[in-house]
Amino acid sequence: MSLRVERAGAVATVTIDRPEAKNALAPETIRELGAVLTTLEDDDELLAVVLTGAGDEVFVAGGDLKALQKVEGAEAGRRMARLTQRVFARLEALEVPVIAAINGVTYGGGTELAGACDIRIAAETASFGFKQVQMGIMPAWGLTYRLPRMVGRSTALELLLTGRTITALEAREIGFVDRVVPAGQAKTAALELAQAIASNPPLSVRLMEAALFGLAWGSADHDEAVRAFFDKRAPRWRGR
Repeated sequence: MSLRVERAGAVATVTIDRPEAKNALAPETIRELGAVLTTLEDDDELLAVVLTGAGDEVFVAGGDLKALQKVEGAEAGRRMARLTQRVFARLEALEVPVIAAINGVTYGGGTELAGACDIRIAAETASFGFKQVQMGIMPAWGLTYRLPRMVGRSTALELLLTGRTITALEAREIGFVDRVVPAGQAKTAALELAQAIASNPPLSVRLMEAALFGLAWGSADHDEAVRAFFDKRAPRWRGR
């Protein structure tokens, strides 16, 4: 198994644990992530997910080129790309926020994975390389759609067409990263944020989309929050 899943209350931590390959994404890693998402999608008690890479130096160093070379033929390659697109889309569509704890090097497919998360917290030593163009390929897992929405069309084009590497601070300046923290603190900061999110009413956390605000306003959790405020006590959430 190349993924580790840990649970603390309503928060799940998913760790890509392939240090021998710098946490690179092999086809089997993608399939495992899909299986993990199936479990998370069915977990009504879940309120936040932290996604990170093993160690303090690498988040995800891209796709595992050695493993991907074993995908023979153009059609097999297209099937693998479609599978990864679907898995990343499911990650993005998860009903609870996914926080990327980016602890180090993030290249190629690693930038695509980070881009599919809702919130990105990076260590100040992290770096981001949009290297696909230098490998003679294009981002095939959704980044060409997601990156312009985060940083703007012209900045996205510049990054994707040059393949240059940027620091965590520049990533924050352009909007790809939401917060930069000291070296070694990305996972801690992400877990603190996840726990803060999970302390809120479960239904409101799950109904993050503005179109569902009206339903949240009339929920039992909203009524309980109002009563608890006036009673000066901790609310007792019911998830309804």
